[in-house]
Amino acid sequence: MEFTTQKIDFLREISRVQGVVERKNTIPILANVLVRAADGKIELRATDLEVGLQTFCAAEVKSSGSVTLAARKLFEIGRALPEAVIRFQGQPNHWVAIECEQSRFRMVGLPEGDFPALPEPRFDDGVRIPGATFRRMVERVIFATTSDDARYSLNGSLMILKKGFLALVASDGHRLAYVSTEVPISPSGAETRVVVPRKALAEIARLCAEIEEDVLFGQHENHLFFRVGPCTLDCRVLEGNFPNFEKVIPRDNDKDIELGTTQLADAIRRVSLLSDERARPVRVAVSPGKMEISSHSPESGEASETLAIDYSGVPIEIGFNARYLLDFLGAVGTEIVVLSLKDQMAQGLLRPKDPAGQDYRYVVMPMRI
Repeated sequence: MEFTTQKIDFLREISRVQGVVERKNTIPILANVLVRAADGKIELRATDLEVGLQTFCAAEVKSSGSVTLAARKLFEIGRALPEAVIRFQGQPNHWVAIECEQSRFRMVGLPEGDFPALPEPRFDDGVRIPGATFRRMVERVIFATTSDDARYSLNGSLMILKKGFLALVASDGHRLAYVSTEVPISPSGAETRVVVPRKALAEIARLCAEIEEDVLFGQHENHLFFRVGPCTLDCRVLEGNFPNFEKVIPRDNDKDIELGTTQLADAIRRVSLLSDERARPVRVAVSPGKMEISSHSPESGEASETLAIDYSGVPIEIGFNARYLLDFLGAVGTEIVVLSLKDQMAQGLLRPKDPAGQDYRYVVMPMRI
């Protein structure tokens, strides 16, 4: 194997696989990236056995070949090299020499045969989704997923695709985020419902932020494929039934309070400084003309802050997890939000006042305080 490539091109693509590489080092080969040179380009592949990523980089290939190298070290070397042409040359026993101007490195790798095979991407009935729209939707729900629940379906987001419609739903059992929008798509079937792993969604959103192109989505059996520019991400559908989110979203919360997003977030952030550090509870007391947010902890003390609101209904007190509220306020992206309540035992509903083309709703279960 021998090839040359521009440092800027190589660094861009090797950086894109870093989020997929296995960090725990339980299986050494998963910390490596597969480098394959052939047909005037370099193919880079990484996987943690749950999510895989394949990308390509332009190169002048003198002789084809492949090897797997430590992904993190290869990225650090590429980042440190001068802005010039990089030359890679394979050597016996899976060694690779790397040269760039006056810099020289030798890395030892593992054979390609040890690297797990990635499923072949299938886009026979592929659906194109606007990349910027998809990224924004992922950002609005991904924080509501969990990574430590025995119900595997909660470790990702439910994606719903049908003609002209796309929705993402995420829940950790204590809160639920739902976002949908009209998009110019026409899936081959009536409706597709799949649960996409959290890590896969995070990587797709990151790619969409870097590459301003549509996302091409495909599915074959229990594998999902997402293509953005030169990058193709694959993952398995999460098993298990996703909760019936339609029953969770309240329909009769009749007490609406409009609040400034930044003003509310700042108040919750200050008050929660003296809340219990584990559960982060805050009390929200709504009465005509004002909202008082307070916290109390036997170990730390107490805090409160009052906000002026346009409200003339009956008083109500309810407790929420402060972190859950702040997660929504950090993702909503609008100046005004609406908090809809029913009573102290019913879940609260948050949504942006101006939906800006997306139906975004966030449900938070109440806490006993």
